[in-house]
Amino acid sequence: MKKLASILKHSYLHLALRLFLGVTFLVSAISKLPMQIRFIDAVKEYHMLPDSLAYAYGAVLPWLELLIGVFLILGVLLRINALATLLIAATFMVANIGAIVQGKENCGTCFGEAFPLATPAALALDCVVIAAALVLLIYGYREQKFSVDEFFIRRAERLKSQLESESEASADEGSNPDVLQPEVESKSPIDKGDDQEPRPQ
Repeated sequence: MKKLASILKHSYLHLALRLFLGVTFLVSAISKLPMQIRFIDAVKEYHMLPDSLAYAYGAVLPWLELLIGVFLILGVLLRINALATLLIAATFMVANIGAIVQGKENCGTCFGEAFPLATPAALALDCVVIAAALVLLIYGYREQKFSVDEFFIRRAERLKSQLESESEASADEGSNPDVLQPEVESKSPIDKGDDQEPRPQ
């Protein structure tokens, strides 16, 4: 179990999962956008949502897939996008299970008409996507390779370290001043009198 946990925490595995999910969502979005009206009609044919919600789902989903795909590849807000991926894949799974129950052999709307996919294969892909999204959601807080999030985290840490170093240096200078104030020699009135020249008689 410890070995499996160490593998699941590995940053290069996260990179591979990010690329897999990102490319999958990008292909799905790009294939749906040219046939968006037909995709909306296909969503309505599942009879799982009211027509108004089915229309909104079909209209928004391709653009949402496109945005999430780009964010996953770049590593932007990783855990939030992993959660969104998980929820979207769950809706795909419910739709594909319903399609199998209804006797539909092919998922013509999964990747558009350019990439026809059998319904059981689409369901299997949904399971893989959910598993990958779960890994990123659970372990995505760790260091990520080639990630925008990691770039800004490291930048913030360097800035914080620099500010702390400057603050400590200022505190040391205040407690141990390097420059001593010059001592002013004070003279008594008698000494001042000695310095005066004698008046002529």
